[in-house]
Amino acid sequence: MRLLNLLKVLLLFLLALPAALYADENIIEKDIIYTVVKGDYGETIEGKIGLSWRYIAAANSINPNAPLEIGQKLKVKFRRIIPMMLDNGIVINIPDRTLYRFADNKLKDYYFIAAGKPTWQTNLGDFTITIKAKDPTWHVPLSIQKEMEENGQDVLIEVPPGAENPLGRYWLQLSIEGLGLHGTNAPQSIYKFRSHGCMRLRPEVAELLFKEVPVGTKGKIIYEPVKAAKTSDNRILVEVYKDFYKRRINYNDKIAARLKELNALNMVDPDKVKEAIEKKDGLVRDVTVGQQPASTP
Repeated sequence: MRLLNLLKVLLLFLLALPAALYADENIIEKDIIYTVVKGDYGETIEGKIGLSWRYIAAANSINPNAPLEIGQKLKVKFRRIIPMMLDNGIVINIPDRTLYRFADNKLKDYYFIAAGKPTWQTNLGDFTITIKAKDPTWHVPLSIQKEMEENGQDVLIEVPPGAENPLGRYWLQLSIEGLGLHGTNAPQSIYKFRSHGCMRLRPEVAELLFKEVPVGTKGKIIYEPVKAAKTSDNRILVEVYKDFYKRRINYNDKIAARLKELNALNMVDPDKVKEAIEKKDGLVRDVTVGQQPASTP
């Protein structure tokens, strides 16, 4: 019975994932129908779908503060611009809180993370996965011990495997000092900036990556709050996020550089670009000059 229930939960999780459906090779696009399961609320659903709960609620004409019912259907369109391509490996973009996995020069899959909070920023750079561990012990860094003491909490030196361990059941250590990908006992934190620098994954995702990603896999952690793409029918799309880490992003320069790379500076409506920069809501917007194309049912 326990195994059956686990399989049901896993199936619902996989159905909720914005599966790999690509309108163009550098754009992910999926119409999601998510079924609410026991224990769901706005924050947990954000971490499964990769969109803000307010956006999901608005798309379904529901009050974001209203309780959800088990079995309730939520419909939403998911679109995301892939920030960069690799032949093989992993790209993690902090502003969109997404891990992209590549194989044979194509996007294989992608998952959502919890990144370091602005006061404990996730370090950027190239990395290699150096160690994998199941049921890890958390050796609490001195900096976090100090934070515990300052907050009046019991100071922990280490936390053994189990339900209280914030690393969850699976740990993938990166070559960047102090960083890892790991599960979590706080799945409601996924798709947010909540960690002390490491990148949390939903427990199901941590298990999957632990099994499928070998030691030696290479990747990059990047900070790209401005993305742009040109579709096969010459529509120009942009995706803009807040500067969560206060890195003094010049949005006008950033978006101009992206459009120049696409040879699309003269193909966009300045007012639409301005709106995307002002809102910084992470939604993919069509900024092409002229009317929007007719929507596909």
